[in-house]
Amino acid sequence: MIQATTMQETGNNQIQNKSLSIRICAGGLSFCVYTPTDKSPYKYVEYRIKPTISLAANLKEALQNEDILKAPYKRVNILITNTHFTVVPTMAFNSDNIEDIYKYNFPKDKANHVSFNVLRRSGIAIIFGFDKNVYQLLLDDFPNARFYASASTLIEYLSEKSLSGKGKKMFAYVHENEMTLFCFNQGRMIFINSFESKNTEDNQYYILNVWKNLGMDQLEDKLCIVGDCDNRYELADKMSMFVKDVTLMDRENDYKYTKAMKTAMIPYDLQTLLVCGL
Repeated sequence: MIQATTMQETGNNQIQNKSLSIRICAGGLSFCVYTPTDKSPYKYVEYRIKPTISLAANLKEALQNEDILKAPYKRVNILITNTHFTVVPTMAFNSDNIEDIYKYNFPKDKANHVSFNVLRRSGIAIIFGFDKNVYQLLLDDFPNARFYASASTLIEYLSEKSLSGKGKKMFAYVHENEMTLFCFNQGRMIFINSFESKNTEDNQYYILNVWKNLGMDQLEDKLCIVGDCDNRYELADKMSMFVKDVTLMDRENDYKYTKAMKTAMIPYDLQTLLVCGL
C-alpha cells in the first residue's frame, strides 16, 4: 500500500470506530462512512459533479462543502477506479521503479501520480496511476489516507472466491462502459485485463477470446459475472450458450453485511474494499 502510517490516537470512541472511504472514478466521486456501532452502519453518498470543470476542481469543492468529509475518522481509504494499472510479480517488484514501469505501459499519462499496492497473498504488486492534482488535494486533507486501486481489492476478494470447487474460474466484472476479466486457477491469478465495452456483444467477444487463449474448458471451468451494470443479466444468459457453468454472483449472497450494503447502494468494487479490509 502507498501509505501505512498510523492515525493519531484520540480519546473519542466514536471517532476510533468510524472510517471513511472515498471512491474516485472518471465519472464522479462518492463517499462511504462506516460506523460499526450504528444500526445502519453504512452511509453512502454520491457526489453530483459539475461536468464543466475538472475532476480535481470537483473534488476541491466537495472537500470544502461536504460535511461528511470534514468529520474526524480513525481511518481513511481512497479507492481509485480506473483501468490504468499494471501487474508485477512480487519477486520482481521494486518500489523504486514504479514510475518507469507505469510510463512504459502508459506513455501518454504525463500528469499522473503513480502508486502501488502489494498483494502478498496473490504474490503480485499492482502499479496504478491517477490525477496528481487529485492526489495532492486528498493528501492535504487526509495525510494518513491509504490509497488502493480497485483492481487490488477485486483481486483480493475474487481470489478467495476462486478457491471453491475445482478447475479454473473466470470473473467478468462489468462496470461503467468497461469490463475487467480476472482468471484464477485455485486462487492463483493467471490473467487480468480491462476492455472498453459498449454493449453485451463486446463483453461476450472478449470473454470468449480470453477463454480460448487460456485454454479454459467449456464443460469443466466456471464463468462468474459480477458488477453493478444491468446488462450483466443479459451477458450471463448469452454466455450460458457457450459455457456450461455460468453464475451471476448476486451480491445478496456474496458479502458479509450485505443487507446494510445493499440498502446503502454501495458500488461493487467499494464493497470489496470494505469486506477485505486491506
